[in-house]
Amino acid sequence: MKHYFKQIIKTPMLILFIIMVCIFSFPALSQVAEINQYAIVTALGIDTIDEGVNKYEISFLTFIPIAQQGFAERYKVVTAKGRNVSEALDFAGIQLGRQVGLSHLKMVVLNQELLNNDITVFLDYLIRNEGLNSTVKLVATNKSAQDFLKSAQKLDSDSSIKVSELVSFNDDYIYATDSSLESFYKGTLGPTKVSMIAFLPTEEQSQSTAAGSKDGENGESQGSGSGGSSENVTEDIKNNGDTVVFKNGKAVLYLNGLDMKKINLACGGFNTGSLEIRNVTDNQFENANLTFEIFNQQHLLQVAYQNGIPVISINVKLTLRLSEVENEGKIFQENIEFFDLSEETEKNIKKKIKKVLSQGIEIMKENQVDIADFYTFLNNHDYIKFHKFLNSLQNPDDYINHLIFKTSVFVNFG
Repeated sequence: MKHYFKQIIKTPMLILFIIMVCIFSFPALSQVAEINQYAIVTALGIDTIDEGVNKYEISFLTFIPIAQQGFAERYKVVTAKGRNVSEALDFAGIQLGRQVGLSHLKMVVLNQELLNNDITVFLDYLIRNEGLNSTVKLVATNKSAQDFLKSAQKLDSDSSIKVSELVSFNDDYIYATDSSLESFYKGTLGPTKVSMIAFLPTEEQSQSTAAGSKDGENGESQGSGSGGSSENVTEDIKNNGDTVVFKNGKAVLYLNGLDMKKINLACGGFNTGSLEIRNVTDNQFENANLTFEIFNQQHLLQVAYQNGIPVISINVKLTLRLSEVENEGKIFQENIEFFDLSEETEKNIKKKIKKVLSQGIEIMKENQVDIADFYTFLNNHDYIKFHKFLNSLQNPDDYINHLIFKTSVFVNFG
């Protein structure tokens, strides 16, 4: 024993190691595990209320890991009220008995009533949070953010389709908008002052439940018990491609999925998706609706100045393949290759696509929202000429309404 003790004394590094273990290891073992100290928030909702000094109600979807033989996860919606977002979050943490951590936050949900104000006021606290990722999704909903998160709780607990993934794609799998905190502030603080976020409404869905079936956390029996069935009403989150357009932080325009497709065609915002052409009539179609898959899109912008006014040429090249035909009340999805489009029909389809492209431009001009960011394109192309054009306008912010557009569409039917 003495021999080993002498060896330790002769080895200073070993003594230092033992001291370090004593200093750091034992205090660490006595600390509370971080998993029990922080509430892991995956989604945050903000609602307006009018209850005395309290102006906001904060709801968040928190992930609570449960240690079992395997691994289980449980989501819980927590709500709290306060005079501002920061205070409400503090109260929520006190209610939960944990510190609220936002480093895992994936989505911020805003009640529709908030959109009537400058929403940067509500987002200011979040954007300055060091642990927050700038790619957090930002969405709006038609009902309360709390109800939205309760619907999201069911999705995240019971389905492999996470609610944050619903933002990226609508029902036609066309990318609507980036809809992140980063893209929102990039647009709001940019020269156009225009930004967009996705609008995801919650809709009631009725489901019939057989009597005596198990439902709920405690497995209680639902139904009348007489062998019949009961109707269970749930709230489901929908993505129809709806988008809210902001200017200077305030909502100025609501776009449905069809309008968003028109603008995407003008902006070159997608390379895949679908395109529907309605009321096609020729020797084999009678007021038919044709749906095409978009395999590729090339989008080219050119500009020339006439009398000091920018003339923008938008040239779009699309590769389309017929995927569905609705003709005389019948829908055909198989053997589509046997439908041959006549030369006249292809020409009419090109005209209709060009019309859709022009409608997207008109939406932006009528509402004075430069969603396509023509400002940056013109500024980078010829700074002097563009700013001379802006200075000639009575209201430079209305520049998009004075731009002249020429469009051309080339379609290849694959």
